[in-house]
This record gives sequence, C-alpha cells and structure tokens, in this order.
Amino acid sequence: MSRAAALRIRFWGVRGSHPTPGPSTARVGGNSSCVEIGAGGRTLVFDAGTGIIGLGQDLVQRAGARSVDIFLSHMHHDHIEGLRFFQPLYHPGWKCHLYGAGSGPKTLEHILAAVMRPRLFPVSFSELPNPLSIRTLGASERIEMHGSPRVVVEARHSRAHPKVGVMLYRVTCGHRTVVYATDIEAPKGGYEDVAEFARGADVLIHDAQYTDAEYFSADFHKVGWGHSTVRMAAEAACAAGVGELILYHHDPSHNDAEIRRIERFARRIFPRTRAATEGLELRLRAP
Repeated sequence: MSRAAALRIRFWGVRGSHPTPGPSTARVGGNSSCVEIGAGGRTLVFDAGTGIIGLGQDLVQRAGARSVDIFLSHMHHDHIEGLRFFQPLYHPGWKCHLYGAGSGPKTLEHILAAVMRPRLFPVSFSELPNPLSIRTLGASERIEMHGSPRVVVEARHSRAHPKVGVMLYRVTCGHRTVVYATDIEAPKGGYEDVAEFARGADVLIHDAQYTDAEYFSADFHKVGWGHSTVRMAAEAACAAGVGELILYHHDPSHNDAEIRRIERFARRIFPRTRAATEGLELRLRAP
C-alpha cells in the first residue's frame, strides 16, 4: 500500500444478530459482521460473520501475499458463522492467522474447533489443507506486525457485552487509527473503557443496534442485551473525540429507510457520522 493511503477500510457485513437478505435491505446489505482493513500491505479482518464469505471469494482472486489476519470480537454465532465457508482456509498455500479471546479454561482453538465437529460441519480443523495459526488473546495486548509502514493492533477485553465480554481493537498504521468496537452496551458518554480506548481515533466503528424506543420499550426492552443505541454510539464518539463515527451492527429488523433515519438522527449529535453499508470503503491518507 502506498504511503498516501495508510489505511483502507471496507465493509463486507454490517448486520447484527443474524443475516437479513431481501429487497428491503438491499442498499445497506444483509450480511452479518465483517470488516476488512488493508494496512502496511497486510489484510486484517475483523469478525467472521457471513460477510467474510464474499471477502474470501475476493481474496483468492487477488494478486499479492496469500496471508490474512482475522481478529474475532467474541464467539457469538453472528461473528463466526461465515468462517467455515472462508475460501482461503481451503486454498493451498494460504496462511490464516486467527486472534480472539478464549472462555475460562477453553482456548480460542478449542472453541472454534467445536463448531467444526463432524456433527455440525463436514470438515474439521484437522482436515483443512493449511494449518491455522490461532492465538488466544489476554485482557490487553499489543500486536506489532511487519509491514510498510508498520502496523500495530491493540486488543482490549471489555465487559461491555454481558457474560463473556468482548474484544475491542485499535489499528494504527502510518499515523492513522481506526477502532473496531462492536457488541458493546454504552451508557451516556461510552462504557467505562471504550471511550478512552477510542480516544483520538480517525474512525470509530461502533455498535448502534437499537433506537431509543427499542432499547427502553416497556413491552420488550433491550436493556442489558449488550448492544448500544444510536444515541449511545454518537455520545461515545463525542466523548472520544474521534474524526468520524461509523454506525455498525444494524438490527436485522431495520430496513434501508430506517437506517437512513437513524443516520440523520445520529448526525444531530455527532455530525461526522455515517451508517455502515456493504461495500462502503474508506481510505485514510497518511498525514
């Protein structure tokens, strides 16, 4: 990657909970969570929802390094359901590196292997043509990667998602920074560590699954479900002083028109806001 584009961000899946294909979601997209970040000549992928299937098909057609680094926020199904269909896993010569948190005594490898058991999927980890490199992350880690310019990924475990927590990621390359913070429930101003972790980032990709009405509904409220409202995401962006906010992990019940309304609402709080859509690409130029 040239020095002129320190970071390239592309959205392959922007939905939370489950995929939602159909004509009413065609503009925003219906695939579940997956974001690609090109940095320092490396391909970094954040989460492996169904969006990673299209990314994998694209990657095997590209020229260049046959290597990919996949960072998982957590193991809920909408964040790993596409991994088993990721083409580089099956193409000889590819190197796939996976990062994420374990769960208690269980390592990341143990958890992922469980979803590829013969009763659930016809191909097990041991049958893949390329051995996987799997790293279980601790509560706070800094991963330095070879690249030109150098790429640094900071990982931070947060309690902002109930029961199992969630990994937040901050990518820096060429003095540009993007933060990936999905599946977090952020009270006013951001959940404890989230705003501080994102402070000063050029781009903040932030969970924004619910409207205020959905979150506080007397009939079926979403308090404690581990996801933010659009207002929470905008307030977190303000508190962190970021350059741009990308609303992410859209609720599957929100059609294209609703996402447009949500985007307009968020801009009244944090003007530099966009709603993530499949195919959206951002290029952050080196200063």
